[in-house]
Amino acid sequence: MAEPVPKMPAEWELTELRPAPEDADPFRYGWRPRYVHLPGGEVEEQDIPLTAEDLLDPQPEDVVLESDPHAKISSFLYALLVVRFEKDAGVLVTHDLKMLWGIPGLQEPAPDVAVIRGIRDKQEPRETFEVVQEGVRPCLIVEVVSPKYEEVRRNDYVKKKEIYERAGIPEYLIVEPYQIQGSPIRQWTGYRLGFDGRYREIEPDGEGRLLSETTDLLFGIDEDRSFLVINARTGERLLNPSQLSAAREAAEERAAHETERADREAEARKAAEAEIARLRAELDRTAKG
Repeated sequence: MAEPVPKMPAEWELTELRPAPEDADPFRYGWRPRYVHLPGGEVEEQDIPLTAEDLLDPQPEDVVLESDPHAKISSFLYALLVVRFEKDAGVLVTHDLKMLWGIPGLQEPAPDVAVIRGIRDKQEPRETFEVVQEGVRPCLIVEVVSPKYEEVRRNDYVKKKEIYERAGIPEYLIVEPYQIQGSPIRQWTGYRLGFDGRYREIEPDGEGRLLSETTDLLFGIDEDRSFLVINARTGERLLNPSQLSAAREAAEERAAHETERADREAEARKAAEAEIARLRAELDRTAKG
């Protein structure tokens, strides 16, 4: 069966946006292990809680926690874009891969999804993406808004916008998995780099979809509140591997039914022709008799 398209059910709806309470779990965003040498020679691991600021510049040893909506939607969008560009040797799609800008003092996030054009070796394994060494930077970055706490939402809407603008990322899209009760918010927000190196908000089309000019893709929300990505040139909706497999199975099943129906019709025609031939022969014998 096809993997369902992520939707926004009731449990993803917030009654309000709020800062983290004082008694919130200090490890709600994850932790960074620190190893301490004890007097007896033993080494003890101590986990240091991550802050919202740490999420803007994650380190290799960090253990970052994801909310369920964030994990589902970021994985879904990544799978869609991997399928879209799998035959293009010059386009790499990454998921949660830390960017190294080569710009002193600029924080280096690990975007939920990044599309990078002009890659020399798409198959090379990468633990980070070094912009200076690679000679290219992402043309599109997509971030899925994380938890319901305002301090982390601010990362995506404000701080990462500033980082990606300074890094020269041509397009930056933010997808909002939550609905705010009584206060509808846009599920997609996008920015495009202007000639002056500053971001300007991308205006949605009549259906609320945002066009990514660097990828020729439309990002939006379907009538059933599911997220969708459309090939702007063909109008076709992108499918992930599970959906493609299900679509192929359905097509094969339809083809099998059509073949079976055609075989039945062919057999029926043969039987009818044989019956007509028998009746004609019988008429001929009767006429001669």
